[in-house]
Amino acid sequence: MAALRAADPVSLAVAILGALGLAAATGSLAVAAVRGTRHLRWARREAAALPGDTELAVLDDPVPQAFALPGAPGRIVVSRGMLRCLGDDERAALLAHERAHLRGRHHLYLVLWRLTAAVTPLLRPLADAGGFVLERWADETAAAHVGSRTVVARAVGRAALATAAAQDRPAPAATGGAVPQRVRALLGPPPPPRALPVVAGAALLALCCASLAEAAFDSERMVVTARSAERAAATAPADTAGSGHPAPVATAPLAADPEAAADGARHRHHHRGAHRPGGRA
Repeated sequence: MAALRAADPVSLAVAILGALGLAAATGSLAVAAVRGTRHLRWARREAAALPGDTELAVLDDPVPQAFALPGAPGRIVVSRGMLRCLGDDERAALLAHERAHLRGRHHLYLVLWRLTAAVTPLLRPLADAGGFVLERWADETAAAHVGSRTVVARAVGRAALATAAAQDRPAPAATGGAVPQRVRALLGPPPPPRALPVVAGAALLALCCASLAEAAFDSERMVVTARSAERAAATAPADTAGSGHPAPVATAPLAADPEAAADGARHRHHHRGAHRPGGRA
């Protein structure tokens, strides 16, 4: 641990703040995930409980309403009150709009944006803007289907006026989003294809991949540094012993034959006596 701190020192206060931020983001993500899962389950139950086995379910309700319910399969819900407010072409445009929500799985985009906003509060406006983008997507799909942008604009405007008092719509609907902006966009020419969003998305993905690669490289470098420091610490006592401390005393091996050891001792004693001053040869 000491080697890791030396290689990449982090302040304790910064570490605590980062841990608290991570815990808050994780908790917010968990709450958003639970809410999104409950909403999808509710939509699937409602779609399965609707009468009939076709994609379109007409409710005998005088209140104008129209929306799409994701499920397996998804259902388009329209009340008789809404159908009475629209002409034949406008009804076709309304159904094409709701069908575009189901075919494009727009509910998954909404869930993804809400999860992203839960993790990063700075991206919360993305969820609101994403809802408008999905409505415009469905508008353009409906205009291509019916072959008239004016009919779709008229259908969106009349549906919005008919449901002006309605609130808490449970799912993406033709009356959602900024209706005046949608009508204005439909009355103008179709938007040209743009490559900038694709390029920006690819650049963002490449940046994320590069960041992950750099993080993995830094983590590996820290681990290698820690292991090198551990090996250096393990070999430090041997180096210290050879650089100033007395070397261990080596003892002579014991003789395997005791009699040979005794003869050698008498020979050394006689040799020392022969060289002693006044000694006898």
